Amino acid sequence: VVNVQMEPDAQALEESVVVGYGTQRKKDLTGGVAVVDEEVLNMSSTSNLMDRLVGQVAGLTITTSDAAPGSNQSLLIRGQNSLSGSNSPLIVLDGIPYDGSLADIDPNIIESMSVLKDASSVAIYGSRGSNGVILLQTKKGEKGKAHVTYKGQFGLQEPMQRIQTMGPNEYIRFKQDLHRLKNGYTGVMLDPLYGSVISASEKVNYANGITRDWQDDVFRQTFTMDHQVSISGGTDATQYMASVSYLDNPGVVYNSNYKRINVYASVTQTLNKWLQVGLTTQFVNRESGGVTPNLEHAIKQSPYGIMYDETGGYYEEPMDYSNFPNPMKDVNADQKKTGRNVLVNGFINIDIMKGLSVRSQFGYNYRNTFEGTYYGRNTVTGAKVNGRAAINNTHNTDWTWENVVKYDNTFGKHHIDVTALFSMQEKKQIGSSQSGESFVNDDSSFYMMSGAESNIEMSSNYWKENMISYMARINYSFAEKYMITLTGRADGASVFGRNNKYGFFPSAALAWQIGDEDFIRDNVEWIDMLKLRLSYGAN
Repeated sequence: VVNVQMEPDAQALEESVVVGYGTQRKKDLTGGVAVVDEEVLNMSSTSNLMDRLVGQVAGLTITTSDAAPGSNQSLLIRGQNSLSGSNSPLIVLDGIPYDGSLADIDPNIIESMSVLKDASSVAIYGSRGSNGVILLQTKKGEKGKAHVTYKGQFGLQEPMQRIQTMGPNEYIRFKQDLHRLKNGYTGVMLDPLYGSVISASEKVNYANGITRDWQDDVFRQTFTMDHQVSISGGTDATQYMASVSYLDNPGVVYNSNYKRINVYASVTQTLNKWLQVGLTTQFVNRESGGVTPNLEHAIKQSPYGIMYDETGGYYEEPMDYSNFPNPMKDVNADQKKTGRNVLVNGFINIDIMKGLSVRSQFGYNYRNTFEGTYYGRNTVTGAKVNGRAAINNTHNTDWTWENVVKYDNTFGKHHIDVTALFSMQEKKQIGSSQSGESFVNDDSSFYMMSGAESNIEMSSNYWKENMISYMARINYSFAEKYMITLTGRADGASVFGRNNKYGFFPSAALAWQIGDEDFIRDNVEWIDMLKLRLSYGAN
């Protein structure tokens, strides 16, 4: 018999929660906000931030369509709201909207995460908040001596389980039964060597007793490592933190290589009693590459299929069926994928008077991706056309400038918190691509596209969008029991219709506490805060 008793944690109600353009105590919240702190994030050792959040937030659905290292997951907070548009939530990193890959972020620098779910919570982000909002806060330095930390992780990876397929004997019986029932084969017609139950290519290996489990070629066991070195500390006036991390994850599928380097630095300087400035920077460099084998084709291959031809290259159709090509046919291609992400975020905070402050924040994010692939004569695709090359370049630039005026004060039993915002944002993308076939040799790979002699294709693209926003939010509480939140945001965007360039997104939330402080404290083990909640939002 194991007796478990939960202890009350009334202090949790006094903790501050990031709610967007400010913080609130948990007990004062009127909207639906879920918080994941550093302790919960560190419960998992995975190098992907979103993997650490699986099962931690009710209503947050994280799905993975591509399990390759460094791949992005799909996030849903408020379900499928659109059939053609995006259903992904808005990501806000240190107060600035972030459109980069979450796989680029080192989980070890994240201090907490808040998920805004209901209309009242997300209305402060207007049109972009309709699918929910995820707020990420990075770690900052604290007062004290310099503290150096090293985190290292080493591991072996292998597939958790393989897909069960037919063995050699099962496969032969299956083919015999299929032809017996479908084509009426009998006698010698069902013999694997002299009949027609298997293809001519399969008969070669069957006669020599050669079998193959194709998943042995697709999957592999790999060694992974993840290192991080950080330093943090500060004085009354200056707090700082910096870290460097390196991740090497080859992946359990052949050629699914992934390497990532993260450099992070943050400094906050208090110049005097009324002026504070801060700067946060991140740099990410990731590398991957290699054409991966086709798993579907691997599990559908015959155990007697031919892997290599007489020249030692990959045999194009191991079973002589064009719809089941060799899953490894292009793994020798020369492919390189690189990505760089530079994020700079600075702020100035001015305390004008007691309870009144002004904060101006500017964030800049530059992202570049490059992908080059060359199918040489040692690949099935390249051998047919004397080499095929393709390159793609994409440059993304985002900047956001936000100005927030905040007033927070208490008058007897009345508490008021007013936030006003003016924001400007621009996003821009420039892209180009080129492909061609028939090269003199394979030496230059995709680095000399001018060597292509046929099927030359070139394309480019450019787009830009701008947004300007105004927002006001009022939080009022009486005697810490009755609370109301009124929010209104107006967004003007270049992507809106010609005759409707602005949209207005209001919301209201009411909450009142049932029972006194002693009642809440005595029952906090099964409730965070007992409230009747009513919220409305037009987003």
